[in-house]
Amino acid sequence: MNKTTYRIHETVVEDTHAFPREVAKFLAGEASPVAFRAVRVPMGIYEQRKSGTYMVRIRLAGGVCLPHQAKRVAELAEEFGNGIVHITTRQDMQLHDVLVQSTPVVLERLLEVGLSPRGGGGNTTRNVTACLLAGVCPDEAFDVTPYAITLTEHLLANRANFNLPRKFKTAFSGCGKDCALCSVADLGFFAHTREGVQGFSVYAGGGLGAHSALGIEIEKFVPAPAIFEVTEAVKRLFDQHGDRVNRHQARLRFVVERMGPDEFRRLYRQELAQVRREGISVPEIRVGENGAAPAGSMPADEPDDPGYRLWQARHVFPQKQAGLCAVRIPLSLGDIRARELSALAELAVVVGDGALRATQDQDLYLRGVPGASLYELYRALREIDERLIAIPSIRSVVCAGASTCKLGLCLSRGLAQAVEAELRGLDAAFDEPIRINGCPNSCGRHPIAPIGLQGGAVRTNGRLVPVYSIMVGGRAAEGDAALARFVAKVPAKAVPALLREFWSAAATNRQDGETLDNLIDRWGADYLRTLAAKYAHVPSYEEAPEFYRDFGCDEDFSLAGRGPGECGAGVMDVIALDIDEAKTALAQNALYDAVVMTTRALLITRGLEPKKDREIFAAFSEHFITSRWVGPRAQLVLDAALDLRLGDRNTLDDLRDEIRALLSRVEELFRSLDSNLQFRVKPVELPAVQESAHSLRVAQELDLRGVVCPMNFVRAKIQLEQIETGQVLDVLLDDGEPVRNVPASLAQQGQEVLSVAREGGHFRVRVRKVE
Repeated sequence: MNKTTYRIHETVVEDTHAFPREVAKFLAGEASPVAFRAVRVPMGIYEQRKSGTYMVRIRLAGGVCLPHQAKRVAELAEEFGNGIVHITTRQDMQLHDVLVQSTPVVLERLLEVGLSPRGGGGNTTRNVTACLLAGVCPDEAFDVTPYAITLTEHLLANRANFNLPRKFKTAFSGCGKDCALCSVADLGFFAHTREGVQGFSVYAGGGLGAHSALGIEIEKFVPAPAIFEVTEAVKRLFDQHGDRVNRHQARLRFVVERMGPDEFRRLYRQELAQVRREGISVPEIRVGENGAAPAGSMPADEPDDPGYRLWQARHVFPQKQAGLCAVRIPLSLGDIRARELSALAELAVVVGDGALRATQDQDLYLRGVPGASLYELYRALREIDERLIAIPSIRSVVCAGASTCKLGLCLSRGLAQAVEAELRGLDAAFDEPIRINGCPNSCGRHPIAPIGLQGGAVRTNGRLVPVYSIMVGGRAAEGDAALARFVAKVPAKAVPALLREFWSAAATNRQDGETLDNLIDRWGADYLRTLAAKYAHVPSYEEAPEFYRDFGCDEDFSLAGRGPGECGAGVMDVIALDIDEAKTALAQNALYDAVVMTTRALLITRGLEPKKDREIFAAFSEHFITSRWVGPRAQLVLDAALDLRLGDRNTLDDLRDEIRALLSRVEELFRSLDSNLQFRVKPVELPAVQESAHSLRVAQELDLRGVVCPMNFVRAKIQLEQIETGQVLDVLLDDGEPVRNVPASLAQQGQEVLSVAREGGHFRVRVRKVE
């Protein structure tokens, strides 16, 4: 068998061989989509937005990919995917547009070359990342690559690591500069040498998302072999105290937040002591197995080529090994075509150290390149594709965004391309990237960027507009990390022009050798705030309809289509905005507007975004009144609002209390939403009305047991027409849809539902005829 980076444990092999049976059951209809999701996601297989297509996320421990492995990934992309391999912000490789029936073959063929997507998704220990220059960086304490690889093997061996409260991310940095972003990992190891002993300081509880957090130090120094005990202790603490009910509060950082740092450290030490008492099997750390010396070199030939000199200045970095260089291969949006990846794999053998490195900035590196071979490498890259030697005006790190990701709000990749086009020709020569994220979930790492962009949505002039929050001042460094702070929110279509103006001014204001971090702290944050005020205006739809469309999309921006399991924090922001506007309208006695905003707020949770008021009312009635999430009297409010709109009513003043109650219930439902867009409160129970025998006259009883919807409603409606106003009809209904739908439908017709009471296996619904 070919050489591999990490050793595949037999449990991973067993799970891979078992996966075809799970796919067959799903395709045969013997397993529900929910049940199949629970199997495929921990195997690193995610459904994309395009129906029937899937993404396969392949783990590369420490970002290391051997040439034959890269070629296999490229082959699979060509044969089963879209011909493109995507590099992620966690040093994984992804295949896109894979059909579900093809996934077992993809997994088996990856296994043949020592790769697996196992643990690429779900509540698992995710890919272990490391510095992109680990092993060659002049500033590192020592090479952390072997530790990232060996810890990967250790974590993959235990099936318990695939059923955690939430995902668990680990990183290794070779020095305090924190290229691997240990400061914001669930578990981060910083390399140090103390009195000749190699070891790590340890941080825990960091993480990026809608509520980001910096990790806290839990160990000032532990000898290198102790990383396995430390990892096990932190993982056990997470397993015991992570919130398995509320996914929004499930990550390790929320455990630290709930306990406080001191209590977290105390419980960690208890777990560590227990782990040491039990003793765990410590894998052999295979130092030096990967990253061999260069296998050969190309002839030196360096003519006075301006393009080459610029490429060398921007993409070539001296290694600590004399005479060798690391070369960055810039990838637009983290994508590389399969044939180009295969060609790079060949170069890694001929001129490099025999491996490719994927980076958290979504690039690739060739390392161990002799200085004398650089020009020939430059020519070889140019021959493969000019883009592999490109000098972008601005480097960007971009999440997948709404183009494929079900959590995405904005088309972040489209924005990145628009920014690059707008800035073409400008060059402030900063190496730090702008980080762009299509929603608050932070796959693009915007909270630790000098300049970060977070996609979202606002409602302007009654329409949704894609927007980006501008964040500044984020950085990762041991003991000196900082989360980016909010500056302003601007419409998506204004971002490229804003950044062009900023970049032009930055080139003028930058001091010699100043990094983007320093420039932002000294001058850039205030200037961006000023620019944002200039670009924040959203013109009317008639004036500039393009502002109401996202990049690369001809249709108006919409959040419609999001369903259960696809709720990003940005969707929640839009709901909150509608509720706040409804409260303002109510306070200002704009009662009709309050009704519209109240009933519109939650429709996104059902994948709906109707534009007309009557469509909003109808959708709300169908999805929230009929299903009893809101009481039947809400229908009176909706009917009255329509009457007002049609001129059949002069005011809604008499319904102010009803409107306030409706808004209160909608807000209660909103606050109860979980990550699957399910309400954690119960539907409205229609109260039993206590009336004496003298005041209540039951005119008739109608037995509709065994009659299905909607015929049961029709028959009940006809029966009510035959009794006098004020009289009472008892309707007997089956459990399930009949008792859920019929009372609500009668209430919509203006009848008064007095009570719904269970009687054995059926329900008695008591209705008073109103008119």
